[in-house]
Amino acid sequence: MIHVLVEEGFRLTVPKELQGKLRVGDKMLVDVDRDGRIVLLSEDRVRATLARTAGLWRGRKDLPANGVKYVNRLRRGQRLQRMS
Repeated sequence: MIHVLVEEGFRLTVPKELQGKLRVGDKMLVDVDRDGRIVLLSEDRVRATLARTAGLWRGRKDLPANGVKYVNRLRRGQRLQRMS
């Protein structure tokens, strides 16, 4: 575990062990998890991951264009018209 001090203005110094993974000008997404830990994510890496999966379901004729409607339909379930 690495310890850092929150300085005036809420500045944190990135420990030397992590400095090689960051570059000046990197855009980072910052959050605090349920345990109170600060989580830094590279915005570029998040966007790249999302770009790889974008359009995964595009062009499917059995799925509606509106994913929200599709998920709502799944959640409702389907009423059986007849018993087999």
